Amino acid sequence: MTDTPSLALRYVACDACETVFARADAAAEPDACDRCGAPALRELSGVRGPDAYFVPRSSVDWRNQEH
Repeated sequence: MTDTPSLALRYVACDACETVFARADAAAEPDACDRCGAPALRELSGVRGPDAYFVPRSSVDWRNQEH
């Protein structure tokens, strides 16, 4: 699955207007807030999750699990 595109999102916060944005995982840092234009955004690194969250585990057959 190395050719599969990444589904990871990066969350950045603007302290000036108290807005949080979800952005596609990218190497470039955002230059400014999309809402108010403030130049300083901080990444919420603890919120970033792995792609595996979106991919079902092949070793588990979900149809046979008890509900």
